Amino acid sequence: MPSLSKKKRILLILCGMDERHVDHWEGVSSDGDLVACGPMTPLACATLAALTPDRYDVEIWDEQLHGQIRMDTRLDDYDIVGVSLMFTALANQAKFLGLYFRGRGCTVVAGGPAISAAPEEYRPFFDAIFVNEAERTWPQFLLDFEQGNVQPEYRQIEKPGLGESPPPRWCNVAESIPKYEWSTVQTTRGCPFDCEFCDVIHLYGRRQRHKPIDQVLDEVRTLNSLGARGVFFADDEFVGDPARAKELLSRLIRVNNDFARPLRFFTQATMNLSRDVELLQLMADANFYTIVLGIESFNKESLRETHKHQNIRKDIVGDVRKILGYGIGARGSFIIGFDHDSPETFDALYEGIQRTNLPWVVVGPLYAPENSALWVRLRSEGRIAYLRRHATSEPNPAVLNLVPRGMSRVELIEGHRDLVTRIYDWDAACARIRGWAAMVHRAPRVEEALLSRAACDRFLGEAARSWALSAAERESLGDTIAEALRVAPHLINRVVFFLVKNQLQRRRHERSLPLYESVLEGERRGELVVDRRPLLVPPSLGPAMTTIFPMLYSRLYRSLPDKSVIPEAAREVLVDFVVRWGATFQNIEPYHEPSLMDLCDRAAAKRGGRLEAVSLEEERAALTDIRKNRLADAVLKDVRDELSRMASP
Repeated sequence: MPSLSKKKRILLILCGMDERHVDHWEGVSSDGDLVACGPMTPLACATLAALTPDRYDVEIWDEQLHGQIRMDTRLDDYDIVGVSLMFTALANQAKFLGLYFRGRGCTVVAGGPAISAAPEEYRPFFDAIFVNEAERTWPQFLLDFEQGNVQPEYRQIEKPGLGESPPPRWCNVAESIPKYEWSTVQTTRGCPFDCEFCDVIHLYGRRQRHKPIDQVLDEVRTLNSLGARGVFFADDEFVGDPARAKELLSRLIRVNNDFARPLRFFTQATMNLSRDVELLQLMADANFYTIVLGIESFNKESLRETHKHQNIRKDIVGDVRKILGYGIGARGSFIIGFDHDSPETFDALYEGIQRTNLPWVVVGPLYAPENSALWVRLRSEGRIAYLRRHATSEPNPAVLNLVPRGMSRVELIEGHRDLVTRIYDWDAACARIRGWAAMVHRAPRVEEALLSRAACDRFLGEAARSWALSAAERESLGDTIAEALRVAPHLINRVVFFLVKNQLQRRRHERSLPLYESVLEGERRGELVVDRRPLLVPPSLGPAMTTIFPMLYSRLYRSLPDKSVIPEAAREVLVDFVVRWGATFQNIEPYHEPSLMDLCDRAAAKRGGRLEAVSLEEERAALTDIRKNRLADAVLKDVRDELSRMASP
């Protein structure tokens, strides 16, 4: 057992992009307050630090703030290195970190959403990986490390209550807090919705779990005392429980008004927010500058296709404008490339975006995260594909991993490139920002120092020089600021905020243009590779069917009114299960059950079913019948046939 008489040292790394891809900008504001745009604080690393006993020394390296670690980066010696990986786009950097620090003799571990989504991809690079949440597994790992008995995997099966998640230990990055545009607080985990392209419910569950409100407010107070400028509430659906959200917001308003300078807030929410006036008022008065609205499309058929049923409404443009009318400058998130999209969709999407007056817009091509429901469907249709010479982990929208149905890949890439160029054009962006300012009918009731006209002039001068604006572009920005000062002076800080956001989006897009051309060249040469990797039923699944099949059959029996479709639904569940777990499946384990139950619920919902109570006698009789007619064997054969079909040319 290693001696801990001298404190062991831990380095926690938030895996981030190369500094060329990270945007920072500081401009003139009032009262010495800078308009700053940069990364978010490393919440996962600070939470792990809080879970670490005092017998360890912990340091945090945020690659988005300090730059990516390279071979020549000067570093101290550490006993443990933990890598937090949020996005698969950074997989190559995470793998480099694993190999590099193992070469230095460290025990190197990794976790985060990207690791949990595809653990097998990362095992060779780390001494241990963490799957799912780590409130319970991180302390266990440290005990194992002390005993010289580190396990290759730490998997948290049960979804812990957020009361178990300690306040993040920000003292490890306290000096850097003022450099971040957004500090981070998490109030919930989980999402009640099931969008096909999203894997949140597999990572965090469908049932939302809430952090105690007192703890949330204490975390906000701590960040304010450390010089935070704003707080991003890192929830996948902030308003999933409206009553709880209202209670939090009511108390947050009072806390924020007590600060010498109120914090600005940012989060993610669904379009359901538009239906609750009280919730809109509370978010405005709490000083939510912006929220991410996952609008995705104005096409109802595309929304149905991706299971975005919560967005199917009579007037989605009107509902977006209703949210904007409270001074909350939403960031509209859109996706292009659904099966119901065509080359005509680009113009329709542009026109819809301009009509909404969204001051901040992000549009991306459809992407299928590996093992997500979308990936499984497209893989079965032979539509997961990529260019051989481009790494699928490259953080760029020009790189696709699927074949669209309503247009060619070239049409999707070219159309996306041109659409984004149009959206971030200064005339288009300023028209939206001016339109938003003019339509706000209820000013947020926040005591916030506002930019003076002189400060706005200084901002415009610095922006013109820093951004190399043409005379016409400077005039467009100047007209936007002047119009805001005339019709909505209380929104001037937010108007400047969104002008900066548009410039940063423009810069990211401009950096992407050379890669677009490289990708298009490969597409036109026919360098596409369809993913035909074998998808085989692991040999251990057959014996495990004696446990698995009664479990899933019982769930489907209680969920599907039409019992005749149970075999079809069971096959679908098992295909998705095999794709998700692959060759790693050795035997049925407790952590497999939540995945199976969720897949059953998905399959039932697609067929109009939902979980209902049935009598014990009826369920027993049904299970007796399937044993007699050997339905499990027939379904398993269908699963093998389906996987063979998916893998065939």
